Amino acid sequence: MSMPLLPADGPSHDDGRIGLVDGSVESDSRTFHVVLDPEVLIQLDELVAVATDLPGGRQVTHYGIVTELRSRFEGADLPSDTGRVVDRTLPAEHVRRAEVRVLRVVPELFVAPHAGAPATRAVGAHRTAALFEDDMTRGKLPAGLDLGGAPVYADMRFVDGRSGGHVSISGISGVATKTSYALFLLYQLLETGQGMDLLGGRAGRESVRALVFNTKGEDLLHVDRPNAEFAGKPEAIEQWRALGIDDPGPFRSVRLYAPRRSGVQTTVADVKTRPTADVNAYGWTPEQFIREQLLQFCFTSDDERLTQVGFVEQQVRIQLLRRLRRLEGDPTGAVVIVEMVPPNTGFNPDRLAEREPDEASAGAGHVMRDFGDLIDLLEGIVSTDDDNLMNEWFGRAQSGTRQAFLRRLLKLRRHIGPLIGCGLEPVSAENAKLHVVDISTLHDDAQRFVVGALLDRVWREKQGTGRTPLRFVVLDELNKYAPAHGFSPLKDLLVDIAERGRSLGVLLIGAQQAASAVAQALPRNASLKVAGRLDASESDAYRFLTPALRDRATRFMPGTMVVSQPIVPEPIPIRFPFPPFATNPDEAAADEAADKRKTDRILSTMGALAGPEVDL
Repeated sequence: MSMPLLPADGPSHDDGRIGLVDGSVESDSRTFHVVLDPEVLIQLDELVAVATDLPGGRQVTHYGIVTELRSRFEGADLPSDTGRVVDRTLPAEHVRRAEVRVLRVVPELFVAPHAGAPATRAVGAHRTAALFEDDMTRGKLPAGLDLGGAPVYADMRFVDGRSGGHVSISGISGVATKTSYALFLLYQLLETGQGMDLLGGRAGRESVRALVFNTKGEDLLHVDRPNAEFAGKPEAIEQWRALGIDDPGPFRSVRLYAPRRSGVQTTVADVKTRPTADVNAYGWTPEQFIREQLLQFCFTSDDERLTQVGFVEQQVRIQLLRRLRRLEGDPTGAVVIVEMVPPNTGFNPDRLAEREPDEASAGAGHVMRDFGDLIDLLEGIVSTDDDNLMNEWFGRAQSGTRQAFLRRLLKLRRHIGPLIGCGLEPVSAENAKLHVVDISTLHDDAQRFVVGALLDRVWREKQGTGRTPLRFVVLDELNKYAPAHGFSPLKDLLVDIAERGRSLGVLLIGAQQAASAVAQALPRNASLKVAGRLDASESDAYRFLTPALRDRATRFMPGTMVVSQPIVPEPIPIRFPFPPFATNPDEAAADEAADKRKTDRILSTMGALAGPEVDL
């Protein structure tokens, strides 16, 4: 690799010199110190380059990042000497030093920089080399801006699954801006020309989909609206321009989902900060609930999976599939659980789920139109004296186990029941690039059910299709769904996605307050590790950060993060700009252009229906 090297005789101040490599302490191949020139001002996280002549005439350039700055009076031995030096009664020299961690050596020779070698700011081609941007030959995604306002990039190979995948974001809730950073990454991929190129041109971007779970209030149900505060932040506009985006705005290709309103049998979304016409109510019909084997996501606690209750759930799930028939003449998704099963019916749940159910009349068995009908069916079986029927449905589980199973379902009737019913439609990935699913109003059990059901569908649909088209999933509070300890179908699914998802194009952008509370397979398999402000008691869990950065991260302000990626050996602190799209109801401004497009579509439809003679 050919890189421009700094002059061997040391650059002048015009070349960006900041000082000399400190010869009073040892330098090594990982860390060195620079004695700063008196007139030089340098900050933490700035990039430094040092050219070193080696025996034999070769020259190498060390690139590093400033990790600490120190100042002292050289010649003062006691604290009281400070006043004497200031009063000029004691001779001493004011010395400032910068600690530098080596990022890269070009060419790759692991040697220490020479004492006394001139150090300069790494700008231009040297900055490109320091951050390995010259090796990002398959595309680079802006991960943020450094303290000087220049872009810092992530290698796209470690974002889209070619060489790695997944993003793990950690930090204190409400301060670390974890979800905002995840949306910042998605915005660049889905809404910019740069993102189109990174995803493989128009075809790649049009087919990519992102599924975002909204876990707090109705905040993310407004990302398709402009941020009313953005125009008053000129520094944010300049930051977006530095990233190559001149006219940032809201997400344009968005579909919003929320649970249906409680007590309403129609498909009306339960939202308060938006018109219900803007948001789609989601749920599953009884047929979808059975064929997609969603009963397993009703049982997520350790006790339920490690006892016979988990076995009973599997037995019931298989029997529902074996006996599933569509209700004759009903297009709403109602089903009949028939009493008699043909003797050649198998027991493989996946094969049973793939077949198209036949139709049956209501008299052929138990009609199921909602979650309550399922409970009624199972309660009737438990109370029967038919041991053969009991064993078919529950195996040879004891009475106490059967009752525990039913108690769990009865508990879930209130929480999950409204999500199962005739005429409901699940989240579809075909109508927009970004799909925001609100689960904030749901009970924890229902949240886990929805997350499990949707991730399972994404995972199944990607089997056998290859890496493209890509599917991104943004999930906050990851510790709730894949905790560090215990077992559940949802946790197993998330671990499977973390370990195999990149090869199938399913890429998880997971966020959590503490990485130590999450199953370690998830952050371990994330190529991009991002940390915002950390709890001081948790900082030791982030081994990818240097001790100095772990300490600094406990004081990060919103919008400041640190990013670690495989190609760069040291984590790089960054900032990302204020969003141009609303991230909560208070920020949402009216989108006149979007409203006009909606009105035009309505008028166009009315005109087509009314005929050409109608003057609209």
